[in-house]
Amino acid sequence: MNVSNNQTQNQRKTQNPPGVVSQIKGMLTEENIKGRFTEVLGKKAPQFMASIVNVVSASTQLKQCQPNSILAAAFVAASFDLPIDSNLGFAALVPYDKSYMDQDGEWKKKKIAQFQIMYKGFIQLAIRSGYYKKMNYAVVYEDELKSYNPITGEIEFVDDFSQCTLRAQGVEETVAGYYARFELTVGYVQELFMSKQAVDNHARKYSQSYRSDLNKGEKKSKWSTDFEAMALKTVIKQLLSKWGILSIEMQKAITDDQKTFDENGIESYGDNQPDVIEAEDPFMQIEQQTDRYQVIDQNQIAAEEPEEIDITQ
Repeated sequence: MNVSNNQTQNQRKTQNPPGVVSQIKGMLTEENIKGRFTEVLGKKAPQFMASIVNVVSASTQLKQCQPNSILAAAFVAASFDLPIDSNLGFAALVPYDKSYMDQDGEWKKKKIAQFQIMYKGFIQLAIRSGYYKKMNYAVVYEDELKSYNPITGEIEFVDDFSQCTLRAQGVEETVAGYYARFELTVGYVQELFMSKQAVDNHARKYSQSYRSDLNKGEKKSKWSTDFEAMALKTVIKQLLSKWGILSIEMQKAITDDQKTFDENGIESYGDNQPDVIEAEDPFMQIEQQTDRYQVIDQNQIAAEEPEEIDITQ
């Protein structure tokens, strides 16, 4: 009986498809895929590919995602030379549930990995462009803000910060808003302040998962688990896209943020559009975009900001 049971268990193990981590490892040994990463990262490619395996291994949600979508999202990050360890705050691979219609015409869901650039990533790309002399961002507490005019955008802080105590306490309820500022090498200075309520309104408008969390009393969305990081990203992204000088790389980053690709190389922002079978080559969609990123109208970038899609179950 024991021998029979062991044989049955071994047969089941043999029949089970390899896990996502194993599939990723196998795909990264293929010359075609290694060549793509080496082409954009050079000598840093092996380290970056190893980080893909580490990031997926450490995430229960990513282990449930389609392997092709993971590599496609990772390649977008590689094209910007940004690390994908979310703890570093530059970029991340974010899993979410995507609805698709199967061959029988029934709607189902599958987990797809999505490239998401974080606030440090936008700052990094701005610095690389050579246009910016200084950049700064900050959480603003109630006792640090003297006045803010939402019409003119003018903001005034207190003169003596030594009298402010709320920052040291770090109580989230005392946060007044979020601030970002840049100074160009030519001397032009621009700043942007968004109140906490304005940022929350933005999140409710663009994040389905955040709205779902609020309705269900859950904390699955990145907005729910790390509101401050998402808020800083929002104010920096708004500042750069509305008033900054955008290099081609920065334009591409703004449009690629939170984007996924279907098997035809057609990009989307995870807004519940139908999807079908995964592409066999996870990078073919990247080639189809090479000539797309010419000068992009900055007003259009601001107007077409994609929906914030984060981790869902």
